[in-house]
Amino acid sequence: MLTDKLKKTIQSAYSQILESKEIKARYGQRLMIADIARTLGNIDHDNPEQPHICTLEAGTGTGKTIAYIVASLPIAKEHKKKLIISTATIALQEQILLKDLPDIQRHSGLNFSFTLAKGRKRYVCLHKLENYISHKNQSELALDIPTSEVLLNNKDDILLYDDLYQAWNNKTWDGEIDSWDDFIGQSSWLPLTSDQHQCSGKRCSFYDECIYFKARESIFKVDCIIANHDLVLSDLNMGGGYILPSPDECIYIFDEGHHLPLKAINHFSYSFHINTTLKWLDQVSSTLNNFASLAKPPAQIQQIITHFPEQAKDIATEINNLSAIVNQFEFPEDRFSSQSSRQTNHKQEQILRFEFGQVPDILKSQCQQLLNQFGKLSGQLLNINTVLKDTLEGEITGLKTEVAEQWMPALAPMESRASAAMNLFEFFTKQDKEGLPPNARWLHKHVNSGSFSQNQDFEGIELSCSPILAANTLEQILWSQCYGAVVTSATIAALGNFDRYVLNSGVPGFFNILPSPFNYQDNVEFIVPKMRSEATQYQSHTDEVVEILNQIIDQEKGTLVLFASKKQMSDVEYELLRSDDVWKKLLLTQGQRNKQVIINDHKKQIDKGKGSVILGLNSFAEGIDLPGEYCEHVIIAKLPFSVPNNPVDASLTEWIESQGRNAFMEISVPDASIKLVQACGRLIRKETDTGRITLLDKRVMTKFYGKKILNSLPPYKLILNADLNA
Repeated sequence: MLTDKLKKTIQSAYSQILESKEIKARYGQRLMIADIARTLGNIDHDNPEQPHICTLEAGTGTGKTIAYIVASLPIAKEHKKKLIISTATIALQEQILLKDLPDIQRHSGLNFSFTLAKGRKRYVCLHKLENYISHKNQSELALDIPTSEVLLNNKDDILLYDDLYQAWNNKTWDGEIDSWDDFIGQSSWLPLTSDQHQCSGKRCSFYDECIYFKARESIFKVDCIIANHDLVLSDLNMGGGYILPSPDECIYIFDEGHHLPLKAINHFSYSFHINTTLKWLDQVSSTLNNFASLAKPPAQIQQIITHFPEQAKDIATEINNLSAIVNQFEFPEDRFSSQSSRQTNHKQEQILRFEFGQVPDILKSQCQQLLNQFGKLSGQLLNINTVLKDTLEGEITGLKTEVAEQWMPALAPMESRASAAMNLFEFFTKQDKEGLPPNARWLHKHVNSGSFSQNQDFEGIELSCSPILAANTLEQILWSQCYGAVVTSATIAALGNFDRYVLNSGVPGFFNILPSPFNYQDNVEFIVPKMRSEATQYQSHTDEVVEILNQIIDQEKGTLVLFASKKQMSDVEYELLRSDDVWKKLLLTQGQRNKQVIINDHKKQIDKGKGSVILGLNSFAEGIDLPGEYCEHVIIAKLPFSVPNNPVDASLTEWIESQGRNAFMEISVPDASIKLVQACGRLIRKETDTGRITLLDKRVMTKFYGKKILNSLPPYKLILNADLNA
């Protein structure tokens, strides 16, 4: 029940912020506070009709962060729940942590504590760091180091690890990668990290000093936790309550919530690479042999290891049988190149997707054999790891504690990998539930070559599977388990409704689209010029785009040009540079430098009073902030339709159409609408911004869906079929 006391607390906090910061109340912000307070304050899990989740689209300038914190924090504290704010990007996470929360804490009168939650990979494992330092000068394996530990032969890594170790001992570094002054590459950092399988927890001799566990303890003591979607999903995937508090004890705020469904799909996808798994089996055999000879494990473990070569041979035989079967399948000729058409080195990929996720009987039968094999292997590796854990718990197993601690990081990941293979083969053998969307299942052939026709280097075949929608997964692990939640984003509705998002996410509850504070009608012109070409006619459209860009770009101002394909972006850049030398000083093209470097260089040019033009793809259409003079013109080369050429999207399209529904109108048009709104959103970042948006795609005027897309835009001043020569 939203009590009068809670109402007064929320109202008072909001009023104090407005007064203290000398800012005006925004209508959309007030509505957002009311919607969140009404939903979270009246939660009644005994009444299924009463929503405990609200999904709100709130555009740029609404002041989402203030709204959801002011509305939800008092309710969370009153009901003794943790507030978890989850974002999709590091930039927003840092803004909330370093700017928004301290600011609200100062000005609202609310008393609350907060911290940042990070995954294990952001923290150094002290056990591993000391292990590397202890063995850095050894050219051969010592008797106390597992063979899966990489010997240090990279001088840069040796120096880096020495520096890290000294800094830790001198208390000048806290053990987090983010606080180290210099850049650390992933290849150098990851060997120093652990995961839940490798970590021995309280049994580790470094537990009292462990940075990760100290950080985890602080998480359970604060009122508000800042996290990201991946971390939240990782915790929920393990059942909840392992990394973060249990979901029934949490109120979640999913900012940038439109990313959540895809993140969830990626978390519950599996793959199995045939060639690398065969190599992995050899590594397992070598490590187990060293473990047996050096650690002298108890008899039952010795017996598993003694029989492993025979078992590995049987598994390898079944994998080779699998390889023979999948190589009999006819792969489509379509190949997806990861490189530009002007480059000579290509990575060829061929994908064979099984219609409706139905695996042929011959392949399903072989996958059942491998499911049995990896199920047995996973169980045996679990037995070995159980002995290691029991040893660390103080039980008498025949192993010394220090030996168990030394070998656990090497042996635990093996169980994890065997289990992942088991999950893959389980998905390839089980029948999808009737009435629910099928899982996508496909084979992926990797080939490296200098050209498409010669010098081919076959890398092998990978089996993959994935949900095509996140709805059922999120319902099981999140929506039905959490105390309450708010999902918000500047672009979450499509074509004026939430149907597309609900289809993908399964989110129940209350929905609302909040009004924007921006005066779009007076401040933005949305122009669709007269064009000869259709956007689907690649060469003629590209030629016309070059012609129009030469005509409409003000070379003394800030411009952002967005493309739907890398090829068109590269071709347009090439033609512009060829047409006039002035473009060499103006163009900043995605891919040539780091994204943030491009943005910084662009701003520097504008600050000098010069012009600058960014050519970018989808990642520049979302999440970048170029207010005022930094961006006065956004040009969009074509409607951002996604071609369903990946197995997951193709399977979703297939499933929808099999039900007599229109996948183009249910998926393609809504998705293109959302992406177009996101791209247009790069122009107006604050109330005083003005400018133009030009769309070089006449389909919004000529196709039956065009009016729907135009109607889904903010209320810009529309100038359609504009004559650029007038």
